[in-house]
Amino acid sequence: MRTDILTRVLPLLAASCLLGCKPVSSPVKHAALPAVQALRVHGASPQKAVFIGWYGAERSIPLAPTQAGRLTSVSVASGQYVHQGDVLASFEDRLLLEMEAQAQGEVDAARAEMNQAAATYKRSRGLDTIGGLSAGAVEERANSWHLAQGKYRSALAALTQARIQVAESRVRVPEDGWITSVTGVPGSLVGAGSEIIRLSAGAPEVHFKVPAPSSWSVGDRAEVGLPDGQDGQSVQAVIREIGAVDVTSQMQEVKLRLDHPLPVAINSLVTVILAAHDVSHAVRVPLTAVDSADQTHAHLWGLTDGQAPHLVLRRVRIVGLRGADALVEGLTDGEWIVTSTDGSFQQGQAVLVAGQAGER
Repeated sequence: MRTDILTRVLPLLAASCLLGCKPVSSPVKHAALPAVQALRVHGASPQKAVFIGWYGAERSIPLAPTQAGRLTSVSVASGQYVHQGDVLASFEDRLLLEMEAQAQGEVDAARAEMNQAAATYKRSRGLDTIGGLSAGAVEERANSWHLAQGKYRSALAALTQARIQVAESRVRVPEDGWITSVTGVPGSLVGAGSEIIRLSAGAPEVHFKVPAPSSWSVGDRAEVGLPDGQDGQSVQAVIREIGAVDVTSQMQEVKLRLDHPLPVAINSLVTVILAAHDVSHAVRVPLTAVDSADQTHAHLWGLTDGQAPHLVLRRVRIVGLRGADALVEGLTDGEWIVTSTDGSFQQGQAVLVAGQAGER
């Protein structure tokens, strides 16, 4: 009986000892990999860019009176085309005309006095040699003639000044152009130098704004036309100036010089079509993927190929914007990149690709 019990218990004890002595294996710890969304990039196809601009002229000229006075009439309206020498506005000139008439009378009197003095002197010459007049008397008549000449010249100068003031009471067109604004009101008192009319003159041009940094440069060609729904042929143009970047709006003003004027009023809206900038090996990437160092230079994170992708820092150059994307140079066609940059990323860091965005 005892033998049977030992026969059953001993194997159980041995098994329990073996189980108790077996070492327990520790669980394997896997570090959590950062999850990223990847995107395969491709070369950006050339596209035309369309902007809305304002039709104008090369120069904007403020017109104002040179002397204070009461504005009596304005003979032009905004948008009107005018020619050099046309009278645009007139000021009260009654007092000026009276001053001109007075100056003219003084000129007439001075001329008569000068002619009389000249005749008297001519009759006196030689009389001193025959004893008819003393030498002193002849010299005195010569001085009277010279004095009369001086008075006549002074009267002429005063008449010229009076005529200038009368002429300045009318505002004239300095050169052909378009009236862009009329601020003077007939009947009002206007100070010297106060603008009453603004004129656009010179070669026709168009102003518009583009996002910075601009991928276009001075000399690039453009096509300007009327907005949809308006008839008219387009006009070829060339970029003559690109302004500085506005800090607030991050836009740049572009000025186009047109080959020919457009058949529209000044300050009309027009469409501007610019050919895509010819950029070699440019690809389109989301702006969220780009960490800009400045307006041109930036970097983003690429991915190595294989089952275990790692981060690769790629330095790129921004050459343009297209909506919510950037056009950059420095990436290979078909390369994988991370769609959103993160300040904690490190070169060579292993990541987990959680999803793939649509191709650009």
